[in-house]
Amino acid sequence: MGRFARWHRMARAQGHRLREALRGPEEPDLSTGPPPSLNRLDALVEGFAAGQPVHWTLAGPPRPLPGAVDVAAYRIIEESLTNARRHAPGARVAVRLRYDAEGITIEVRDEGAGPAAGGSPGAGRGLLGVRRRAERIGGSFTAGPRPGGGFTVRAVLPAPEEMAE
Repeated sequence: MGRFARWHRMARAQGHRLREALRGPEEPDLSTGPPPSLNRLDALVEGFAAGQPVHWTLAGPPRPLPGAVDVAAYRIIEESLTNARRHAPGARVAVRLRYDAEGITIEVRDEGAGPAAGGSPGAGRGLLGVRRRAERIGGSFTAGPRPGGGFTVRAVLPAPEEMAE
């Protein structure tokens, strides 16, 4: 039964990754619950803040974003918070959103030690998926350790004001 349980978890994880890779940027997430959106950022941060201090700030006037950009922004923040919890448990995390005329910039920084050298098997797939998601909609993505400790994830997503939905 233990082997079957491990196989079942592995198959579900691989199936999820395959669905993510095959799903286009405009297609909705088929998971249950409300669709991912920056309109739900409070709930996302609150869910992670239960065991880790998370603070978020906003610069520039928020506006509606094209669907693919809104979903990508939410998923980037979600994956970044997941990584902070995994690699820097208990460390403070700052989420910053900046809206400007060209789009939105997302920065998630933690004050932990960052990922361990070498990482664990399968490490980095989440960030690779986030990078692909950002690049698929014409954005840019960087992630890496900060001088003096911690880790930063930064994405710049295009959403000119005239594209707003």
